[in-house]
Amino acid sequence: MIKVNLLANTPGATPEREWLPREQRSSLVGLSLLVVTALGLGGFWYYQYTEANSIQARITAANTELARLKEAAKLVDTMAARKAELAERLALIDRLRSEKRGPVSLLETVSRSVPDGLWLTEIKQAGPAVQVDGRAMSLTAVTDFVERMQVSGLFKHPVEILTTSTETIEEMTVVKFAIKAEAVPPAPPTGLPVSPAPSALVNAAAPNSGV
Repeated sequence: MIKVNLLANTPGATPEREWLPREQRSSLVGLSLLVVTALGLGGFWYYQYTEANSIQARITAANTELARLKEAAKLVDTMAARKAELAERLALIDRLRSEKRGPVSLLETVSRSVPDGLWLTEIKQAGPAVQVDGRAMSLTAVTDFVERMQVSGLFKHPVEILTTSTETIEEMTVVKFAIKAEAVPPAPPTGLPVSPAPSALVNAAAPNSGV
């Protein structure tokens, strides 16, 4: 008689237990893929979040620096405007000083040119034109005065005698005269435009000599 063993295992052996049933293996694989995908998405989101925070921090720093640069630019503009204003004021002061030196220099030159026996009664200036009126003991004193004015370098040549006449003052005959001259314009300070000399009117009633 032939016997056939139809059992998978030997008789009396304990059947091998599977760790995961075969029908659940596909579910486990799907779950693993889902977890891996979730972790990947979480890591990507975290990277994007960190990068966004870094970019926002750089934007904030850039805005802060931009605001600082704008304030610095405003300060530079303010300082430039103040510098230009100060330069304009200094130029005005130099111009005024130059204009004041003209009449002072003219009066000093005319005063030094007065010879003995001559005194001045009036000095008038309108721009470069100067007229000097006075009295003298003689025509020689008048011509000496004119010559001194010409060699002073302050007046253009020639210095002209406009009028001469005689008159009596306290029983003394004197020469009344009027002289016309043109002042040489003073050299302006460097970088400043030439400005005309202001009009001046000086009256000198007392004689400059001990006549």
